[in-house]
This record gives sequence, C-alpha cells and structure tokens, in this order.
Amino acid sequence: MKKFAIEIKWGIRYIFCYLAWAILEKTLGIYGENMSFYMLSSLLFYIFAGLIYSLALKEKKINYFNGNMDWKQGCATGLYMTIVIAILMPLAQASLHELIAPEFFENMINASKDKEGAANYFNLRSYIIQSIFFTLSIGMVISAIAAYFIQTKKQTK
Repeated sequence: MKKFAIEIKWGIRYIFCYLAWAILEKTLGIYGENMSFYMLSSLLFYIFAGLIYSLALKEKKINYFNGNMDWKQGCATGLYMTIVIAILMPLAQASLHELIAPEFFENMINASKDKEGAANYFNLRSYIIQSIFFTLSIGMVISAIAAYFIQTKKQTK
C-alpha cells in the first residue's frame, strides 16, 4: 500500500478539487441561469486536472523514483491515480448531485428539446457510469501527456 501512497493521496486531492470546482460552478449559476456555459466550464476543469496529475507525477518522480522517472513509470503512476479517482468518482457524483446541486438534472432536462431522451441521459445512475468511464479514458490521456513532460530527459553526448 505504501507503494501507491502518492497516487492515493493525489487521487483524493483530485476528487476534492473536482467538488470545489462544482461548488464554484454552482456559485456562478452554471447549473441554473448560466447553464449555456456548462460545457465550457467542464472543459476548463481539465486544466486543473492536468496540473494535479503533473504535480502527482513530479512528487512520485522526486520522492519514489529518486529524481529519475521514465515515461512508462509516469504513465503507470498516472494509471494508478486514475483508478483511485474512478473508484472515488461515484461518491463525488452522488455528493455533487445530491448535496451541491440537486437541481442539476431537472434543469438540464428542462433545457433539452427531447425531454424523454434527456431524462434517460441526465440522471445519477447514468452520470456515475459516464464519469467512471470518462475518468478512465481522460485520465490515461492526461497521464501520458504529463509523463512525457515530467520524465527524466536522456542526456545526449
């Protein structure tokens, strides 16, 4: 377990950042009167996600790999962190949609032209499943990119 302590710590930090972002979106009215900015706001969060992954990989490089980490080790670190995030995401989604913004689904359905289709898409079960799979896919992409920049560069002679 000690081997994955950094990934677990940063995975938990990611979830807290995700929930803080949701509170900011709620405060800015993104789940209500400013719903048209929801997609942009969601995309902007991934700037912070990249930063969190980069900081996690940098800490792993320094504290676990003694300052020498290759791309594969960085990707593996990112994968483990992504798995932690995916495991915690159902709890984060439930917290978001039950505590922070219970009006989210209703507002999204009401804003849609196809109410029946929207009701099938905008519900807690659907969002939990989507968030798990999206986390796994985007987490690996972010991990690969961050690992590329964090890896120890080979010295050329």
